Amino acid sequence: KGGRLSDVLSGYIDPDDGIAPPAAEVPPPIDAKAAKADDDSDDDDAEASDDEEEAESGPDPIIAAQRFGAVADQMEITRKALKKHGRHNKAAIAELLALAELFMPIKLVPKQFEGLVERVRSALDRLRQQERAIMQLCVRDARMPRADFLRQFPGNEIDESWTDALAKGKTKYAEAIGRLQPDIIRCQQKLTALETETGLTIAEIKDINRRMSIGEAKARRAKKE
Repeated sequence: KGGRLSDVLSGYIDPDDGIAPPAAEVPPPIDAKAAKADDDSDDDDAEASDDEEEAESGPDPIIAAQRFGAVADQMEITRKALKKHGRHNKAAIAELLALAELFMPIKLVPKQFEGLVERVRSALDRLRQQERAIMQLCVRDARMPRADFLRQFPGNEIDESWTDALAKGKTKYAEAIGRLQPDIIRCQQKLTALETETGLTIAEIKDINRRMSIGEAKARRAKKE
């Protein structure tokens, strides 16, 4: 709001996605008066031409409004579906996919894209911090074998009942896990808060980061070639 559209949006990856016709992607022809100003020696006319060209450069604001409006509408539908059905329900998943289809063609300028990337990376850093803390409590402090932890912990990141079974087990580390259970649960609660804050599951945060890393590696290889 109050800024230039070209500071946010650079174009669209797929111009033929049904939201706007291909012709809409082509900047409109320069006004005849503006074209004439190129040959006019009058400074005022030249400045008017520059202003007109500047207004006409970059993404079409009408098309951009349509696209972002569609994203906003679908986002609201998606939020309601998530609240009503939960993230793993088929109806909610369908709305998430519909939202992705609308957002993917939008090509953000590098500064905006980097901001989104940084938010995802920050979420992963916070996730890793809590996972490391839980592993230290289990492996270093409770003397749980690292192999046991790596086998049992994935999928139980936010399951606060996970340590109940460990504490009640017959392993050598069961008693220590029971003693450290409050600390482990506090870490798990921070992971739950992260999911709520980002609207993503632990698995999704990891998967998004994995995909970004693969994409960045491909981009680096492409530059070298």
